[in-house]
Amino acid sequence: MSENIDNQSPDQKDPTRLCPVCRTSISILAVRCRFCGAEVGRPRKEQETFTVKDLGGAQRSSYTLSGNVTEALEAFISEERSQVESKERERQKSERKSHFFRGKEDESTTKNEMSVPQVSGLPELDAAALDLADISSSSTKSKSIRAKKESLFDTIGLKVLIVAGVIAGIIVIYFGTTLVWPRIRHLVYSQSATDDFIYPNRSEEFYASGLPLIQVVEEALIAVRHNDTVENRDILDKMRRRFIDGIEAEAFSTPFDRFKLNNASRDINHASAFDSDPEIVALLNTINHEVSAFKFILIKLDAEKGMASFRLNNTYVDAKAEDVVVGDMLQERFLVKRISSREVHLEDMSPHGKQRQLSIRYMESVEAFR
Repeated sequence: MSENIDNQSPDQKDPTRLCPVCRTSISILAVRCRFCGAEVGRPRKEQETFTVKDLGGAQRSSYTLSGNVTEALEAFISEERSQVESKERERQKSERKSHFFRGKEDESTTKNEMSVPQVSGLPELDAAALDLADISSSSTKSKSIRAKKESLFDTIGLKVLIVAGVIAGIIVIYFGTTLVWPRIRHLVYSQSATDDFIYPNRSEEFYASGLPLIQVVEEALIAVRHNDTVENRDILDKMRRRFIDGIEAEAFSTPFDRFKLNNASRDINHASAFDSDPEIVALLNTINHEVSAFKFILIKLDAEKGMASFRLNNTYVDAKAEDVVVGDMLQERFLVKRISSREVHLEDMSPHGKQRQLSIRYMESVEAFR
């Protein structure tokens, strides 16, 4: 019997196992060891290792999906795709509405809405069926991404259109107001003139009460614009002359007073904003030159050599610095009379200066000489 077993071809040999006594390889179907004679009994259930080949079946190297399985799978995927596309259309419609009223939604919510439902609940499929499902899922995801991009472009276009509309409205309102308002004022003034309205000129009252001259001139000018009469013009000329004289008195006061000069500059600039009289314009230019002429500081002082250096901030001259000794003219206006260890003594030689005596110390502003 052993000879027959040994002479069997490899395909006809039984699978083997080890004898539990002598540890020799014997047939898996043997009930007694042919080497030691021990009874080995039938193999236990967990030791069975039968294969298709053991049972006499034929192995298949390839297979073809059943037509029914393929058709069912394609029908299922088609149904899932139509549901996904329907949900995507509804989502795009709701997204456009929500973006129009409340702007961009939360990024996480958008991502959840944009996610494509995963195909679930499928029975266990072979490799070919799973490949077919993956191809369908990839196609659905690409369509969802394209739909998301188109929705984003639509939203951006809508926002650009809204912003353009707002800007156009602002432009129309601005230019409409600019063009219409003067016409309305003209009609109002014309209506007042036709109704023989007489504006009460209170400039004399303002002057008597001690109000600033700039307010007095402004009141006289308003009265002339309402009622351009000889009387109102005479009052305006008188108040304007008082205002100009007051500005000149402050700007060219003796002794020099920087505080008064600054007040005069402020008032004349204010007056020029509503009064275009040639005298007002000319005085504005004079005061501006006067203020700039006093914008200089002493940056270096050498009493032993009798020399002083100044930094200039005069917008009407090109020089930014100037070195002088006793007898020189600073900015061709101020005569250098004395240079000491503490200060420089100057004299204002301009027609308006009235030979005012000035002094300036290191890194300080010019002031009246004491």
